[in-house]
Amino acid sequence: MRLLWAVTLSLTSLSLCASTDMIKILGSESDSTVVQKAQESGITFISNASQYQLILGGRAINPSLYTPSLSARQNQVQNEVLWEGANGPFNLTISNSNAGQQRAQALSNSSNYNQIAYNPRTSGIAVITGQIIVSYTDGFDSEFLEASYGIQLVQDFAHLKTAFYTVNVGQDIFLITDYLNQGGLVTIAEVEVIENFAVPN
Repeated sequence: MRLLWAVTLSLTSLSLCASTDMIKILGSESDSTVVQKAQESGITFISNASQYQLILGGRAINPSLYTPSLSARQNQVQNEVLWEGANGPFNLTISNSNAGQQRAQALSNSSNYNQIAYNPRTSGIAVITGQIIVSYTDGFDSEFLEASYGIQLVQDFAHLKTAFYTVNVGQDIFLITDYLNQGGLVTIAEVEVIENFAVPN
């Protein structure tokens, strides 16, 4: 019994340490630049039952996946970096940018970075994956939605009536998600975000 109790206490303390490390990595303390740029974007959306605000000029780059092009580096140099952070494998930055440029980027899969969003409830910063998660109804399938909205089907879980899509260059992921939700063909469509990354021990 003592051994079981000692193991339980050890596991509890380890989980508390892991939680503390994750909070530090996520930068859960609200930063005025993050909040300001989230409010300036004017773009809010719901994902995973939480409200998020797109962060104006925000970028997430996973160094192991992307090698930024010269033009991307030049743009970063031209735009003053206002804030830097990290979440999981991603390096996060916020630079000066305007809303028109932000929306025009449209989160296409040709980008060498991901956009980021702020969660006012948790003060966390989420990485926007560039995919839309759609739960569709019995009357329509994933291919019908792909053709109807001009989006790209990534993966379909027909037994769950759930599919993942990406938008094309020139399409706005937030507008397409709104159109899907208002079109009456789906149960729900959400922009996919990852706010909490697993922290290795």
